[in-house]
Amino acid sequence: MRKISFIILVVTFAFFYVFNAMHSFHQVHKSIYYNNKQISKNYIEWEKVKNNFKDYINASLLDKMSNDKEFGEFDEIGILVTGLASKFIEYAIDTYMNPEGLSLLIKNSTKKSEIPEPSFATLISGISIMKFDSLNTFYVNVDTDGDKIPVHFKRIGTKWKVVEIGFPDDIFKDF
Repeated sequence: MRKISFIILVVTFAFFYVFNAMHSFHQVHKSIYYNNKQISKNYIEWEKVKNNFKDYINASLLDKMSNDKEFGEFDEIGILVTGLASKFIEYAIDTYMNPEGLSLLIKNSTKKSEIPEPSFATLISGISIMKFDSLNTFYVNVDTDGDKIPVHFKRIGTKWKVVEIGFPDDIFKDF
C-alpha cells in the first residue's frame, strides 16, 4: 500500500511539474498573441534577457569586427568604432527590450496573424516542442523565416520564466 501511495505521489508531482512548465510557456504565448504587457512581466525575466542579449551582441560584434579585413586595417579606429557601436546597441537594448518594446514590436508586426490563438489544444501541444535541459531549464525552438530561435526558460521559484533568447548567427547580415 505504501509503494502504491509513493508511486501515485511521484506521478502526481511529475504531472504538476510538467504541467507548470507547459502553463508558463502557454502564458508567454498568450502574452504575445493578446499583446498583454502584464503577462509578459510575469513570465519573462527582462533583466536576464537583456543581459544575455547584450552579451551575445557584444561578442558577435567583436567577432565580426575582428574578422572583417576592412576593420583590421584601421586598428585603433576599428576598436573605437566597435566600442561606440557596442554602447549604442546596449542603449537601444535597454530602451526597447522591455514589455512596452515587445508590445510595440507585436503591434507593428506583419506576422502576428501567423500566431495561433491560445487554446487548450495549444497548451497541450506545447509539450511536443519543449526540450528539457535539466530539472530547472527547458527551451523551445521558434521557427521564423526558416531560422530556429531557441527561447530558454528557467524555473524561478514555482514559475518558469524566459531567461534567454537565442538569435541566428547571421543577425548582422540584416544590419
